[in-house]
Amino acid sequence: MAAAAGRIAAEPGFAGTMGVARREITPPPGVPTRSWGPATNEVATGVHRPLTLTAVAFVPDEGEPFVLVAADLGWFKHPGDELHVRQGIVDVVGGDRARALLHLSHTHAAPTATLSDGNAAGQAYLDDVRAAAADAARDAIAEARPATLTTALGRCSLAANRDFPVDGRYVVGFNPDADADDTVVVGRITADDGTPLAILVNYACHPTTLAWENRLLSPDYVGAAREVLEGAFDAPALFLQGASGELAPRDDYVGDTAVADRNGRQLGHAAAAAIENLPPAGTRFVYTGIVASGANLGTWKHQPIDAEPASERLAAQVSQVPLQRKEDLGVVESLSAPDSIQEQEKALRRRFLSQALGDGPVYAMPVWTWRLGDALLVAIPNEPYSVLQVELRERFAGTPLLVLGVTNRTMGYLSPAETYGTGLYQEQQSPFAPGCLEQTIEAAATALEELRTG
Repeated sequence: MAAAAGRIAAEPGFAGTMGVARREITPPPGVPTRSWGPATNEVATGVHRPLTLTAVAFVPDEGEPFVLVAADLGWFKHPGDELHVRQGIVDVVGGDRARALLHLSHTHAAPTATLSDGNAAGQAYLDDVRAAAADAARDAIAEARPATLTTALGRCSLAANRDFPVDGRYVVGFNPDADADDTVVVGRITADDGTPLAILVNYACHPTTLAWENRLLSPDYVGAAREVLEGAFDAPALFLQGASGELAPRDDYVGDTAVADRNGRQLGHAAAAAIENLPPAGTRFVYTGIVASGANLGTWKHQPIDAEPASERLAAQVSQVPLQRKEDLGVVESLSAPDSIQEQEKALRRRFLSQALGDGPVYAMPVWTWRLGDALLVAIPNEPYSVLQVELRERFAGTPLLVLGVTNRTMGYLSPAETYGTGLYQEQQSPFAPGCLEQTIEAAATALEELRTG
């Protein structure tokens, strides 16, 4: 019976020991929060939704754990800031940097604290975030129990292309004539006793709903998306930002938090629909035969399955991609006055970026890859265009795959070679030469294949 082997639901991605823990990281008053050039406030005046940090731990039978921490932060101004925070996680997992991922939602309504500007409140805040990350990682490991991770694909139209040609130039705004990757990858972690432990949502879309008119701390649309999912499944939801270099909400750059919540509900309900389509944990949807009625009815049922040995495998590696740097760091075309606060901020960012890249003509960019049973994860420490995730999903069709940007620091965009010279903001801002995105895709595919074939 060939049909009896057919199935329409995903296999378990990982069957093993997992745990989850959360901390709130909303800063106290006085921590710098200005992320936008036109903004007039240096600190937030209130809170739209609390900022959170959530750790998920994957614990092998032998050896040290793997920990992924997802935080409601935008970016780190200086590489030392990120290393300072991530080191708390690295210490918890036994010192192996391959097993520790600090992933940012990339909300633009979060603190912009740095250890490098002399702001005491900001420096203390980064110390607090480091402690929260370490504590959450430690608790996730301590509370880990036998569980199963299953995944599914969904669709959400929140993300839109934001490379908009107008009046002979490109602006960063909704382009109604261009397509956007609408794929949502969801995961559900369920304990062996049926208790839901966590929901994972991997989606590519810049959290830029709230912009310069906003005065409140916020996870942007991510907060409402989590609220929908946590209300539906009674488990913490981790948002994992995908390859969103050219993707953002159609309705963004506003000060109205209701718009951010509306955007978030779009993603939350889309992800919830995909999760509802998953089979119960530890089961497979199989064809069971014919029942005679007015018609011959083909019946399917959820049946228990035993995890294959491969579903219990954990592996992590860090590979390096030698990215050619531009001869000069990109200077973004601007309508701002030369001595404006916007230009001062850009100059500061270029200085920090130069320090992070070092003096050589090539930057060895790390790429983190994990094997989670039958599932794979790749994390990129920059902001790649969505072609990275589209291409990798095509190459690894049939294999659950999570693609993360803005992980373990970020320094710039990775744009397609054909965008160079067009005047796009991303290719101007990027410190990397044409071809680096394509090079990254090949390196990530090679590393993932090595883990898959074991």
